[in-house]
Amino acid sequence: MINFFISLFFLLSIKMPEELLKMRSHFELMSKSEKNVEALFKLSTESKEVSDQLKKAYHAAAEMSSAQYKLNPISKINTFSSGRKKLDDLILENPTNIEMRYIRFTIQDNAPSFLGYNKNLTSDKLFLIKNIKVLKQSDTDLYSKIYAYLLVKANLTEQEKNSLTTQV
Repeated sequence: MINFFISLFFLLSIKMPEELLKMRSHFELMSKSEKNVEALFKLSTESKEVSDQLKKAYHAAAEMSSAQYKLNPISKINTFSSGRKKLDDLILENPTNIEMRYIRFTIQDNAPSFLGYNKNLTSDKLFLIKNIKVLKQSDTDLYSKIYAYLLVKANLTEQEKNSLTTQV
């Protein structure tokens, strides 16, 4: 019984920084409006509560997404490519960071095929399925976002769905 209360206290004492929750929200809505991209740019530049590496990952994501709002096709590709390189470099430095891998996975999953930005789709998906369980108690917000995305939008195989749902 004491272990239960200690676990409950630990869970209740974990509070996600408000700025991180806002970044995640704007990230999810980037394709809906340029205002969300601008808000994510601003938060990822000014936040004092979020780690520098994660701010850089969200900044790179905002840069890639901002390409869709540019008029010049060459500018679109250059902007997307610049953000892509930054995000991929960050993940090379932090290969076990679940949130960065989720950011890249969702971008690759939604990027137009002509951009050719899809080489990590399978490896990121498998990484997320395998490692999502570590978030269940430490970051319920991110856990629920990844879980919902994988289940609803990621075109999982039956085996992948079973693997994911057995971790619930």
